[in-house]
Amino acid sequence: MKRVAAAVVLLLGAGAAAAGQRSDYAQEWPLRLSRADGGAFRVVLSEPMYRAAQDVALADIEVFNAAGESLPATLLGPEGTSAQEWPRELIDVPWFVLPSAQDAANGDDWNLRAERDAQGRVLRIDASVASGAGGDARRELLLDLSQIRTPLAALRLDWADDVPAFQANVAVSASEDLQHWHAIGSGIAADLRNGEERLRRDRIELGRERSFRYLRIAAATNTLPPLRAVRAEAAPPPPEPEWRWLSVNGDAVPEDDRLHYRYRLDARIPVLQLDLRADGGNSVATWTVRSRENEKLPWYTRAGPWTGYRVASGDTVESSTPQRLTAPLRDREWRVEATPAPRTAPALVLGYRPEVLVFLAQGEGPYTIAAGSAKARRHDAPIATLLDALRRRHGADWKPYPAVPEDSRTVSGDQALVPPAPPAREPDWRNLLLWVVLVAGTLLVVGMALSLLGSEKAGKSEDE
Repeated sequence: MKRVAAAVVLLLGAGAAAAGQRSDYAQEWPLRLSRADGGAFRVVLSEPMYRAAQDVALADIEVFNAAGESLPATLLGPEGTSAQEWPRELIDVPWFVLPSAQDAANGDDWNLRAERDAQGRVLRIDASVASGAGGDARRELLLDLSQIRTPLAALRLDWADDVPAFQANVAVSASEDLQHWHAIGSGIAADLRNGEERLRRDRIELGRERSFRYLRIAAATNTLPPLRAVRAEAAPPPPEPEWRWLSVNGDAVPEDDRLHYRYRLDARIPVLQLDLRADGGNSVATWTVRSRENEKLPWYTRAGPWTGYRVASGDTVESSTPQRLTAPLRDREWRVEATPAPRTAPALVLGYRPEVLVFLAQGEGPYTIAAGSAKARRHDAPIATLLDALRRRHGADWKPYPAVPEDSRTVSGDQALVPPAPPAREPDWRNLLLWVVLVAGTLLVVGMALSLLGSEKAGKSEDE
């Protein structure tokens, strides 16, 4: 725990040292946090972020809070789909006890009145049942989810540990107006005992539908015990893709009676695989791929020569496997040579796994991730030390909570991509003074030499 605290202190100092300002960036993306109190979060970089970034090391990507303060952050490697999910967020749900619809089916008279505010929040439920059979043993629950914006995956029912053993089949219905209901799922709530053994089942899946305004839970068999709370379990976001592919079009360039093909990559993706796809049907060629950061540097061979092919037979297509590079590259310029050369430039297909920016939440939200700047640079914080300490506490597969980017918006636009003018150099008075002294001393020496020379000539004339 001491090491965690020390890491947090380091992170606070690193956040204060961050150089970037929000206005230094071209674009930003608001972040939707998977839970408000997550502490540390991770953002999977998207293709638009890679396109906005200018720095070859992605140092012009930062996270800011609502006050415009740069937050401690660091860039980590890609995450696969097999990574363990984060702990599910549980949200307390307002709930009300209702008479069962079975009471009405049995001929009982019941009246239901719900009082709501302008936002749809249920303020009060008035329910009454008149039954000659001695009351309503079966009860239903009305859940008010009108103020919850997070997609939901399941419900959690909480009852006291000392309730009598029970098992009840429950049905779940959804409504937008408290009048029209449709079934969305079912489940089993149970609390069973056998000596010292106990089986407790309090989770009800909500199926594929994720957003609800009101839910109704009805016990189809037996009864539900008195509940202490009802909580909603937030749904996880879609799995993070293992690989992403970007297709780049090129131009044919003649050189020494041969053709090669040139490509300009406008996204700073970490290229780790590449392939070539020629237009038309079946094809075969020997490919060589080279790249460089800019035209001032020489070309470096990245893959090949290798034989690439594509053969279609009926409904199936056989093709060569993509080439894997030894290390990720973010080069801007790419060059392809082929034997035989195709008539048109093939598409250069680049594969990468998106990286993750992990940041520490500080100050008030909402938080945003900004990218694209000619002068701002992120100072990576020692977050890896903090993550290592937390993994030792929570398991090797633990990872920060996700922060999902929403639609982008312009901050300073293209103006942020213009390099700042070099600062005007102030006169170096110290060097100037030294030069003055040096010149003056030189003139003094020359004057003294001329004076001595004149004296010697005058002496010789008198002697003669």
